Order: sequence, then structure tokens, then C-alpha cells
Amino acid sequence: MTSLGMNWILCPFKSEEAMEEVYNGGPWYVGRFIVGMDKWSPSFNPNSLKGITKPIWIRFPCLPLFCWDEENIARIASRIGVPMYVDGNLFRWGKREFSRVCIRLNLENSLPKGVWIDGMAGRFF
Repeated sequence: MTSLGMNWILCPFKSEEAMEEVYNGGPWYVGRFIVGMDKWSPSFNPNSLKGITKPIWIRFPCLPLFCWDEENIARIASRIGVPMYVDGNLFRWGKREFSRVCIRLNLENSLPKGVWIDGMAGRFF
């Protein structure tokens, strides 16, 4: 591994298969933080967010009860980014204040305040 400065680290791999296994096998943690990984490209610029993604946790407060399953939460999260990990604690009956999901967000896009969802009882935000 080689530090590129500005909290960027370059990780070479011996094979494409090894790189794909690490890249797709996450989420990966250092301490209690999820590590964001992107494939290097010749246009990489450490001073730009172009083409860069980051894993972030988002919350969905006040979801209708019919949305409280992994499939629906991932479907809603996919309107914002690429779902990576659904917090398993949200399926405990005492923890229904909000659902929490980790998504891979393209840093060129801003995070929306919410998304419109068509559900069994109509649309909700």
C-alpha cells in the first residue's frame, strides 16, 4: 500500500480476481469506520471528487410499517445511491424509530433531503 497524501491510499493487487474480491467483498472496516474503495482510473485527481464514491449511512425516519423489510429498504436506498449494508438492528422490535442503511454515494451528487416513494397507501416522501 502506498500513501498518496490527503487520506488517499493506493492498494496494488497481483490479479484482477483478487482486486474484484476485495472491491466487491465489503463493506470493510478500519476501527469502527467503513472504508470507501474505488477502482483507480488514469483520470484520478486527489483534488477532485469526479468519479469518487463514499460509503455513508443514511436514515429513513417514519417509514410505513410495510416498508420495514430488507428488500424495501434497499429499494428506497437505491434511489439515492448503491445499497451496501442494511443495519441489522433495525429489525429489532424496540428499534423502530428509523431504518439505517449504508449506501455508496457518488460525491459529485448532492445528498437529497428525501425521495418520493409509491406505496400501498399512495405516495410518501
